[in-house]
Amino acid sequence: MIKLFVDGASTGKEGYAAIGILIVEDGVQEQIGLPLEEQMDNHRAEFEALLYGLRHLKAHNKQDQLVFCYTDSKLVAESIRKKYTKKAELKLLLEEALQELAVFTNLYLKWIPEKENRGADNLARNALHQLTKKKK
Repeated sequence: MIKLFVDGASTGKEGYAAIGILIVEDGVQEQIGLPLEEQMDNHRAEFEALLYGLRHLKAHNKQDQLVFCYTDSKLVAESIRKKYTKKAELKLLLEEALQELAVFTNLYLKWIPEKENRGADNLARNALHQLTKKKK
């Protein structure tokens, strides 16, 4: 069983963004914190984190394993559940996420409160901090 925690972070006005991915498998953690090249809002960063996490698992041939995926973004969780988003700028990202999710045979996506997603959140915030330090 794999637990995949994903989170996105952005600076708001400046639009700097980063993602945090925490993968726990057999008691071993893999931590990924990446600054993103493009400027974006927090919602888009959350989708980018999900996409990165799914693609990372797929690249390591984990798509046939039991995966519990956790996000603290209600927008992402609800959009995936409904297969719909009102936000035009997120429709393409939603479609990409649905395509990536279709490859997994046994994946469950669940919304969790921010306090339960601290690992991925810290990774995203640290990557964002490094990015903003570099840009100044």
